[in-house]
Amino acid sequence: MAAHPVWQVWLRQHKPATLVVWGASDPSFVAAGGRAYQRDLPDAEIHLLDAGHFALDEKTDDIAALMLDFLGRQTR
Repeated sequence: MAAHPVWQVWLRQHKPATLVVWGASDPSFVAAGGRAYQRDLPDAEIHLLDAGHFALDEKTDDIAALMLDFLGRQTR
């Protein structure tokens, strides 16, 4: 995608607090795609769950807990 390099530059410049929750078995957006965020955001919190493409349906409680924890630690 043509916008990816622009997005990556923005991430490196702004370094937003980032939580990535990914289905480790997603056949469309493979796990390496989730881990790739750490190239531009070394402090990103990455979670690869035992789930597929519909991780939000498969791991609702787990993802909600990760989100609440992550958001509770943000100070801005």
